[in-house]
Amino acid sequence: MDQAQQMAFKLTLAAQAAAALVFGLAPLLATAAYAAALGFSGDDQLGYRLGGAATAGYFIAPIIALATRTCWRQIRIPALATLTFTAGAFIASAWELTGGAKQPVIPFVVFAGALFTVIAGYWLWRDESPDMDPGRPLDTPARVILGLATLSAGTFGLLPLVAPGPFASLFGLAGTDTWVLRLAGAGCLGYATAGIASLLAPGYRIIRLQNLAAITFNALAAISAWIALFGGGGGLLAPVVAAAASFFTVTLIWLDRTYAAARDVSAPAS
Repeated sequence: MDQAQQMAFKLTLAAQAAAALVFGLAPLLATAAYAAALGFSGDDQLGYRLGGAATAGYFIAPIIALATRTCWRQIRIPALATLTFTAGAFIASAWELTGGAKQPVIPFVVFAGALFTVIAGYWLWRDESPDMDPGRPLDTPARVILGLATLSAGTFGLLPLVAPGPFASLFGLAGTDTWVLRLAGAGCLGYATAGIASLLAPGYRIIRLQNLAAITFNALAAISAWIALFGGGGGLLAPVVAAAASFFTVTLIWLDRTYAAARDVSAPAS
């Protein structure tokens, strides 16, 4: 039995894809309107867009899984990323709520984050899937790239999630909307958890969906940062993210093209 083929699981994927699309594209394409609609100041537009970029990446794995007959083993790492993100979103929102935040979206995310965390945890706990060919094992250059990407995601995940004020001061941001920075950190932290799991995976086929999500995140983050940089905004965060996200976009695409080729699926690492 492969739980990824069950209707209940597919409904979970559809709900995740819909939520990621809405909360990913809105801050990316209509930052000021999105902030105003949620009752926030809209300061630090780069922070909004980076949060949207991270969230949009969570759209990739479920939509591919829904469109193809994807095995649970291929979705397990993206599910772990989702668990981390939603748990972090729950913690961030509960933190802001207890601190006196009044925006209605915050208690909504407390509820939604708890719900999605429980659902993701349930499927990870069941973990029902037949064995599959894991694909080509990663060699040292690929592991170095994934390790650096994981370290970057962990740093830019934990800092704004746990300490949005000092994070904003360090990178020259206004830091007005701390909930937005915390949520962006939660989204980024999911990629770090998935990165650790990817480094422990036996082959690329198991990690490919998550790598495609990471490529999406980094590409959108790079575009957002370069726009902010040329527009004279984003503080120190803009050049740092522009350089890092551009590097990881290129190298993760290289990794995918190297390991996803049909002739390499079962080949040993060189």
